[in-house]
Amino acid sequence: MKQLYNVSRRAATACIVGLAACLATAGAVAADHWRAYTYNAVATVTSVKGLNAMFEAIQKETQGQLTVRLNLGGTLPIAATNITQAVSDNVVQMGDDAFFVGSVPVGGVVRLPMFLPKRADFEKAWDIEAPYLHAEYAKKNIVLLGRYIFPENVMWSSKKLTSLADIAGQKIRVISPEQAEFIKVLGGIPVTLGTSEVAAGIDRGVIDGALTASSGYGYVWRDLLKYSLRLNVSFVDSLILVNKDAWDKLSPATRTKVQALVDEHTKRITAAMAAEDEELTKKLAAGGMTVTEPSKAELAEAEKRISPYWKEWGEKRPASNEALQKVRAAVGR
Repeated sequence: MKQLYNVSRRAATACIVGLAACLATAGAVAADHWRAYTYNAVATVTSVKGLNAMFEAIQKETQGQLTVRLNLGGTLPIAATNITQAVSDNVVQMGDDAFFVGSVPVGGVVRLPMFLPKRADFEKAWDIEAPYLHAEYAKKNIVLLGRYIFPENVMWSSKKLTSLADIAGQKIRVISPEQAEFIKVLGGIPVTLGTSEVAAGIDRGVIDGALTASSGYGYVWRDLLKYSLRLNVSFVDSLILVNKDAWDKLSPATRTKVQALVDEHTKRITAAMAAEDEELTKKLAAGGMTVTEPSKAELAEAEKRISPYWKEWGEKRPASNEALQKVRAAVGR
């Protein structure tokens, strides 16, 4: 009888140990580990710091049920213009994409040059555009979680650039077809390069300059650039994207937490970059860069030359024209 009791006790112990192992295994399987990719190529810029803070918060708030590892631009074989496709194909589960307009043309509504010079108008326009963006991304098996906004994208060059006339003949890096059109209208040569390619491009003469914000990469590339013409071509939105299959695998509670954290941290990134942009510009000027504010006449001339393109843009993109017309009515443009 005692022997039978010992056998039963050993069997029970084995079952308990086995059950614990199964539960542990189940817990491990339940955790999700995502790869994220950004065009941002430098870990010290405010946007990347903000993204990493967001991913740390996601891991903490989900108690490790979701971890996200951020890969900087150039560290994976994904071109900056292909981030949306990489998320769609689940090559990476999450993307930070500012080069998406080629894949989702309606995103160009708020990027039209000289169209939305005020941040308040940009945000109003973005909210109008948002349902169209969500719908287009849904077709690509992607969920659009949110966006952050770079401050004014202005002109930078290693060559003399103190007036609109100086753009003629210069090779300027752009990130969208809309920016490219503006540079062409001014007589320049637009060149599309990923963020990780710009420094080498300037150094080798592939490009002379770029459109970016001081708190984007104007400050990062300060040793390569000598001039900044503070003409706001447009604000630039960077989208936080997630593969829908990966998203749907998360529990509803986890999705709610992640969405709330994306909302919170993208607002922080936007605010932090806006707050530092003027200070960084002053530092650049103090360090020897020639910083020029365009005259009212130059601003008027730039808008006059590019404004016909706004209508042309919509006519060539019938699927996006409805969003454009709604925005134009809302902002009086």
